[in-house]
Amino acid sequence: MSKLSNLEFFKLVAADGEAPAAESRFIYPPAIAKTLGFKLIEVGPGTATMEIVVDADKHANPMGTIHGGVLCDIADAAIGTAHATGLEEGESFVRYGMGGFARWPNL
Repeated sequence: MSKLSNLEFFKLVAADGEAPAAESRFIYPPAIAKTLGFKLIEVGPGTATMEIVVDADKHANPMGTIHGGVLCDIADAAIGTAHATGLEEGESFVRYGMGGFARWPNL
């Protein structure tokens, strides 16, 4: 049996909360999603929607609002997942800063 396409894999994760590791090269949910408690709820070609139920005891900054780092982690996961839906076999990417991606073939 061949592995699922990236998009098919992420759709399975969005529907079921997880998918067998044997179905893809991706590990989902990633450790940061488990740590912070967010999940993938919808995905399509080049899009991904994450959801989190905020808990002030875990996610608040000193002012009592959601910490910017939590927002950045969720944004990074959503953008990275959306980007990964279009990766070809053997391609990878890295996110640098909050404004760009570099994409290259696996070496």
